[in-house]
Amino acid sequence: MAAVVVVMVLSGCATAPRVSVDPTRMAEAEAAFNAPLPGELAVLYRMRIPRSGSLSLTVITDGASGRWTISEPFGSAVSMTAWNHAGDTLLYDMEVGCRRPVEDLREVVGIDAFPMTQAARLLAGRLPAAPGDRVVVTGGGEFEIHGDGWGVTAYVTADPWRVVEVRPLRGRWRIMLEEHEGSVPRRIRVKAGRGRWAELELSRIEWPEEVSLPALPAFPACVAR
Repeated sequence: MAAVVVVMVLSGCATAPRVSVDPTRMAEAEAAFNAPLPGELAVLYRMRIPRSGSLSLTVITDGASGRWTISEPFGSAVSMTAWNHAGDTLLYDMEVGCRRPVEDLREVVGIDAFPMTQAARLLAGRLPAAPGDRVVVTGGGEFEIHGDGWGVTAYVTADPWRVVEVRPLRGRWRIMLEEHEGSVPRRIRVKAGRGRWAELELSRIEWPEEVSLPALPAFPACVAR
C-alpha cells in the first residue's frame, strides 16, 4: 500500500451549510484564533478511504517542525512526511524505502499549495496561518490567508469560534471540519477534486509541553521514474 492510495478516486461526501457571522464580530474571532495553543500538538486519527481499508494518521509538532505519519491498522507505517522550521519537507515512502522532497500534502491527501505547518495549526483548532502569513477579513465569517505562493479562504463560525471549511484561492480541493469540541474538530473531510476524498476521525489529542519527534529513516533519495 503506497502513500498515494490516499488520493485514489473515491465517492463524494456531503457537508453542512455554512452559517453567516455578524461582520462586527470578526475582530473577536481573530483574537480567539490568535490565542496560544495549550502546548505542542500530538494527535491520532482514524483515516478512512474506501479502497484501502482502515488507516491511522498521527501528527506531532515541535514548534515549526513536525511529523505526519500514515500507518496500516496493525501499526506498519506507510509513509512519513517530515517538515522543519527552515521550510524543508520530505516524504519518506516506507514501502519503497526512499525519500523525496515535497512542498505540501498533494501526495498524501491530494491537497496542493498548503504547507504542513499551516495544516497542523488547522488540526489544532486555529486558523491555518503561521507567523509571516497575511490574514485578511473578507466578510462575515471569512478570512483570506496569504503565504508564499499559496492562499486559502477559511470559513469560521462562532460560539465557540471554530474553522468549519477551508478552500484554496486557486484550486479545487476543500477541507470540511465538523463535530468540534471547543475549536478542535473531531471529524475532518477532505475533498480533493475529481471526486477524491478522505475522512479523518479524531481518536486522541494531547498537548505536551515538550515532545521528541520520531527519528527519520536513513533512506536514500528516491530515483526519478
